[in-house]
Amino acid sequence: MSTAQIDQADIDALAAILESEKLHHCRARALCFGLFLFSLVMLVIGIVTISVLFLSGRISQEWLSAIQLLTPMSAAVIGFFGSWWACQNCINSIERTLFAARAGRLKLFTSFLGNLQCADKKKRKLWMEMAESLVT
Repeated sequence: MSTAQIDQADIDALAAILESEKLHHCRARALCFGLFLFSLVMLVIGIVTISVLFLSGRISQEWLSAIQLLTPMSAAVIGFFGSWWACQNCINSIERTLFAARAGRLKLFTSFLGNLQCADKKKRKLWMEMAESLVT
């Protein structure tokens, strides 16, 4: 066996690991997007309800305290949107790394692997050690 075949097999193994990571992040992205939509709809319903009560003159002191609920609802919308965006960025960086792996560009693959936006430090260090052993 030549070293190119061994290197490509190792790259394929790392690519398979990244594929499973991508699947996990796709599920997380779907969950975050669903929670974002749900919290956005609830926020809009709350704003419309309070606005209608205020404009019709039927708002009472009890309903005025409900306005305080809009702040945490807004924070939830922003938080779930941020989580969805982070998952999307992670998926994009994984796809970029997988593209380099499939193209057989070892140095580019190693570079992208070191810049994954979603891997924790331990996982990224392990992947980089594996990739560096392939390059040298």
